Formats: sequence, C-alpha cells, structure tokens
Amino acid sequence: MDRMSGAEYLASIYGTEKDKVNCSFFFKIGACRHGDKCSRTHIIPTFSQTVLLKNLYHNPVIDMRQADACTKVGMMNKDEQQYFDEFFEEIFTEVNEKYGEIEEMEVCDNIGEHMIGNVYVKFAREEDDGEMFNGQAIYAELSPVTDFREACCRQYELGGCNKREETSETNFSENVTNNIKEKISSLEQ
Repeated sequence: MDRMSGAEYLASIYGTEKDKVNCSFFFKIGACRHGDKCSRTHIIPTFSQTVLLKNLYHNPVIDMRQADACTKVGMMNKDEQQYFDEFFEEIFTEVNEKYGEIEEMEVCDNIGEHMIGNVYVKFAREEDDGEMFNGQAIYAELSPVTDFREACCRQYELGGCNKREETSETNFSENVTNNIKEKISSLEQ
C-alpha cells in the first residue's frame, strides 16, 4: 500500500469536507452562510475565470417564496418570466460586450442571505473580468467555482430543496427560456 506524504495528503483533501482549515462550501460555491464568522478559511483566488456578482438579481417572487421556501420556484407567471428574461439578457449582453466572452452564466434561486440573487459569470478566458448595473453597484469578486453542476443542490434539481435558507449549495434558476438562449447564442458567434 502506497502512503502519501503529508503534502500529498493535504493536497488530496484541499477544499473537501475533510479539510479542517479551508471552508469546503466556499471552495465549492464561492459563498458560505457563516460569512466572516466561519471557523474555516475562505480562500478568494487571485485569478479565476469565474466572477461572482453578489445579490445582483432581485427576484420579484422572493417574498412569496420565503413563506414556502421548500417549493422550487421554476414555475413563474408570464410577467415574472419576462422580468427574468430581460434581466438575464441584459446582464449577459452587457458583460459579454464589456468584459469578454462568457462561457456560462448562472443566476441563483436561493433565498439564503449569502446566496440570494447571486449571479455567477464564467468567462471563456481568465483575463476577461468589472461596476454598475441598473443604477446598482456590482460587488464582484473572483470565485473558486469552476464546475456549476458540482455546486448545484441535487434536491433542488429534483423538484424542491427542503433545507430552506440554510442550504449551502446553489439553487440555480432554470428559467432561461429558449428565446433568450437563442439570443445569447447569436452573441457568441
């Protein structure tokens, strides 16, 4: 049986729940419900393809959801869907034109304070990184997230998250319509 050296062992557990020094949730999703009070270290990368735009999306159904936080909000009425589509298209277009080619963009559907309205933008290139949107300051920071599927809450994907605002995984909105997908796809060409 091969034994790992101390450095190899530390490298193998880095960013996992076995890592007692670094916060595995922050490493996985770029946010932590404990914030500055977390007993583990939140390592913000100096270089990353992914930028986290904190609390940027103001979901019009958020107050209704807080009453029934276990429900997946994927079902929007026509006005709510239009609001989301306009937001998604505007952010995607503006960021893509001003800062660089976007590989992937996700909008959080979580209601927890540390995740509410978060928008993750993964650029095609690390050197493409940002100011103001809709009169609101954008608080952006580099994020360690590289795999959005790994950061996603499986319960939410299956129809509902029962952890309410305490979830430490992302509930990415699945409300991007085919019309918006086609529009942003044409920007990428």
